Amino acid sequence: MAQDTDVPLTIALAEYEHLRELSRAVHDQSAARFTFFLAVASAATAVSAGLITTGSPDGWVRPAVLAGLGVLVLLLGISVFARQVELNDRGRRYAVAATVLRTYLARRAPDLTAYVMMPTLDDHGPFAPEPFRRHWFRDLVSQAGMIALLNSVLLGLAAALAVLAAGPPWLAITVAALVVPGSVAAHLRVIRRRIARSADRVGTVLADRRLASTTG
Repeated sequence: MAQDTDVPLTIALAEYEHLRELSRAVHDQSAARFTFFLAVASAATAVSAGLITTGSPDGWVRPAVLAGLGVLVLLLGISVFARQVELNDRGRRYAVAATVLRTYLARRAPDLTAYVMMPTLDDHGPFAPEPFRRHWFRDLVSQAGMIALLNSVLLGLAAALAVLAAGPPWLAITVAALVVPGSVAAHLRVIRRRIARSADRVGTVLADRRLASTTG
């Protein structure tokens, strides 16, 4: 006698569990990279503070070491920022995929829909747990946004020091005041453009597969 197996349900549950594992892996990778970057930045700051306060070594060695540390942290920051944007995008797509599967499960058992508290495509408002369109400040305080702030501060400091070598202090301060917000805006633009591109792709997939909300 053949087993009475609900193949579609089995596949859906297995896929949902797989998405949970992928989302957890993305979260862990993102947290690990952010923590590593903060550790490197903190260590570089401590070394720089030690060189400045002790006044040694003399001559060109100290500025060269400080510049090298700054370049190292900035390059690492750019790399980690790019990876964080990629991981965040992947996490959002996994979240949407999980939402689609929850919608399938809820539509299979309409009587249980009221007890499914996580969002589905049939709920009013944004279908994703994390809306694609949100206020820019939310992106700024994310992990990628915090890395963007640190990168921007380093760029502003580098620009100020470069101007200070041949110009007055007020000009260096002015340049830094322009570079920092400009760099932050550029970083945020990268984040939000990636989010918008993901939203377009997800919307296209949902439309092609006719998975739009049935609530109208």
